[in-house]
Amino acid sequence: MNKKHYTGLQRRAENIIWNAAGDYSFDPPYMAFYENGQPDPYFNLVIGLTHKWLDLDRITEFFQSLDGSIHAEEWCEILWLGIENCVYLKELPERPRLKALRIKKAEEFFKSRGMLSRQQMMLQSMTVYNQQQARWSKVLGKRGDLLSPKGRKLQTALEFPGNLDTEGVIQKMQEIVTDLFHGHMRMGHTSYTPVSGLRRVIASTLLRHHSQSHDTLFVRNGTGTGDETGSVQLAHAGSAGIRTDHAAGDRAYIEAVLGRSILGEQDLHVLENNLCAGPHAFCRLWVSKPCECSQPELGHETRLPVSTLEALSPGDRRELTSVLKQAGTQALKNQSFQKDHSIQIASGIRKLSSRVDEVLSGTERALPELARQGRLSSELAYRLPILHDTHVFLQQGEETERSVSLDLLLDASASRLNYQEELAAQAKIIAESFSKARVAVQVEAFRSVRGYTALQILKDRNQKDTSGVSRYFAGGWNRDGLGLRLAGSMLPDKDAYARRILFVLTDASPNDSVKLPPERGSVFAREYQGSAAVLDAKQAVADLRKDGISVAAIFLGPTLYLENLHTIYGKECVRIHRISQLEEAVSDLLEMTLRGVENVY
Repeated sequence: MNKKHYTGLQRRAENIIWNAAGDYSFDPPYMAFYENGQPDPYFNLVIGLTHKWLDLDRITEFFQSLDGSIHAEEWCEILWLGIENCVYLKELPERPRLKALRIKKAEEFFKSRGMLSRQQMMLQSMTVYNQQQARWSKVLGKRGDLLSPKGRKLQTALEFPGNLDTEGVIQKMQEIVTDLFHGHMRMGHTSYTPVSGLRRVIASTLLRHHSQSHDTLFVRNGTGTGDETGSVQLAHAGSAGIRTDHAAGDRAYIEAVLGRSILGEQDLHVLENNLCAGPHAFCRLWVSKPCECSQPELGHETRLPVSTLEALSPGDRRELTSVLKQAGTQALKNQSFQKDHSIQIASGIRKLSSRVDEVLSGTERALPELARQGRLSSELAYRLPILHDTHVFLQQGEETERSVSLDLLLDASASRLNYQEELAAQAKIIAESFSKARVAVQVEAFRSVRGYTALQILKDRNQKDTSGVSRYFAGGWNRDGLGLRLAGSMLPDKDAYARRILFVLTDASPNDSVKLPPERGSVFAREYQGSAAVLDAKQAVADLRKDGISVAAIFLGPTLYLENLHTIYGKECVRIHRISQLEEAVSDLLEMTLRGVENVY
């Protein structure tokens, strides 16, 4: 028999469950924890009461039948509210003090909600949150937030009566999944219509991921070897954690929205092996150029390969037309903005290119030319004895080049929705200014969607045309640590350029739906947000600089994240509020990067 190893917090949760159940011999299939890893006393009590009054194994089988859906964790959170109501009514006559514990739970809920930042609120499932606040408002005798008609119907449905037996509870839950969530299920399988993706983001609504934890995290307590679907491996801290249920569909969706990968399967696999490790072990990578199907005039999804369309679910195919249309519409908005501000943009390019040219004047190097003496060229050496050609030596010529490359990396997450036109214009100004100053420039945008951290190349290094920058649009999450490393892997070899520069247009607020793997000794995956995400991005910048890459940031965002900016990039950063500040900020940043001049805010 495989022995489980519990931490102190897990043991506390188990003791609460055992005390409530009055049974110290059973192995709880669930434990409830807050997001900070502390056990939730009330819901662990509810789990114990569920074992006391209902068949918890049958309840567990029902929840396992939902595992095929990306909505499973969200549904689980909601359905436990129904179970809570049922076992509360069953137990209350025997345990009058339960009412006070329930009121305390309600008060704790509203206290914790009041301390959440706007960024944290964006991570919540609003369906779960609305039902939680409705339940706990009613417990406190308060009037909760106004619910939609569907929300009110769900609130009523979750008030499971206390006279239900196990089969009655399962029937109630099945009716909710089928009638209100539109999941068509049988034991062991659930079909569903996915609603994740970019459509709601481009439409300026909140993007969230259904695996985000909410007020209470219910941990499936498996055998310890991970042999139950969705179970937590209690003694293992480094599991890859990538679910393959919808891998083909997710990949097809990424390709349809962001374009076909420019890397072959083998190259992509090698890149993932190198970068998707440690904090990014649960992630996948994608490198592409914008697909033609996102151009408004091309008919959208009709331009996609048949194989890609076939791999998409019906829901994704319905969503795709809207996503591509809105991405194309954003491209038109970017172009219109640039046309309306053409005089300002042209002036910015002229001034910035002049300043860049001045700053880079000391970085020029002479190009080699063939001569009768100097350093022997190994490639031409054969010509000397065979053709009696003495021009097989290299020496410094009169022609010069600037041995500098610039990669411009744009955060393309949902947090940039209100800045899309301005960011595209800024990228155009920077790209054209450096190109005029004879610098090889590549422009890229990164985001995270469906577990993929994707890099889109909007302007190639060997390309003079900057019109592709107008294809920039925002949507998704931003896993800055992995995005920076991915961008770093796209930089030219250090032998090709004496100075390799990476400028990042950022709001310094890394945030992703794919969690960080559990730390050693813990079973809890951590959210990629807050200090953990900031420190990961800081480490990525440090690693790139150690490899000889000059990394600096151009900050356009709220003051709230200035501390993150300095933590991640140190002094190599500037802040701008409008396009008119770009010329001075970028030239100062370039000078700072090349000469080590300190940044003064």
